[in-house]
Amino acid sequence: MRALTGTIQSYDAPATQEIADHVGLPVEQIVRFDGNTSPQALPSSRAEALTEELGRIHTYPHGGYPQLERAIADYAGVAPENVVLGAGADDLILLVTRSFASPGDTVAVANDPTYPMFPISVWIAGASVGDDNPVLTITCRPNNPTGELAELPSARPLVVDEAYFEYSGASAVDLIEDGVIVLRTFSKAFGLAGARAGYALAGRDVAAELNQRQHPAPLSTLSAALALAGLESPPDVAPILEERERMAGRLRDLGRQPLPSAANFLYVPVDDPQAQYDLLLHQGLAVRPVRGGIRITIRTLKDDERLLDALASSRGA
Repeated sequence: MRALTGTIQSYDAPATQEIADHVGLPVEQIVRFDGNTSPQALPSSRAEALTEELGRIHTYPHGGYPQLERAIADYAGVAPENVVLGAGADDLILLVTRSFASPGDTVAVANDPTYPMFPISVWIAGASVGDDNPVLTITCRPNNPTGELAELPSARPLVVDEAYFEYSGASAVDLIEDGVIVLRTFSKAFGLAGARAGYALAGRDVAAELNQRQHPAPLSTLSAALALAGLESPPDVAPILEERERMAGRLRDLGRQPLPSAANFLYVPVDDPQAQYDLLLHQGLAVRPVRGGIRITIRTLKDDERLLDALASSRGA
């Protein structure tokens, strides 16, 4: 087996039941602030959306998903020929990286800290992360975990991970004919994290090359049906944005200094992220410890107030 060019450490979080068992609380008292996902399923995620597909679940999706590709194209303001489907953004990160990078190549990752899947995809491709003559540059916008909406790098080819596009409203889609590849997901604003559905937007020639390198039917028929239902009724993110700003203000009242965010989460600097994580976890509140701070997913007022109360009692952390 070919050796990896870097050390891969899992960035997944423990299961909710595992957390409950660890801290000795009922599972229904565990609140996840660590996934940057919707606090509840959206109305479009209904059983009726799956009825037709369940009737033909015994067969393959011959011919792919042209209806979903057209719906994505309409939503993103591009042509169906610009769309590449994938099983969530991670699948597309892996696809794009291995399509451009080979063993011995260098891939630049623009943000630091940023989403761990970027270097993982580089190492799996046999390439190295660095800025010396890269064959590909990857950026996350808004950036995870900081929420920053930074300027786009000028490098090409450029991958722009827009997992949080619905919250920021800022996109590089107008640059797809200029060597830019945009990645998006249905896991965040659309509330379909468990369905594993995403898409890339690229220039027609690049999209055609990526589709040649993507495996057939990269997402399930049920996931495609849920994504299509979501596009028929796109989510309203205004309540999350309002709650984010309220939460940021309350954190400042507690003496915390959350960074400005263009996403559905807040990055809060702390001296010891792991210690703060452990303190909150033992109260059934799972945040994400990252370098220099904790990342907090915005949920509902009730959930967020519970977290704020816990933070108020641990100001020294």
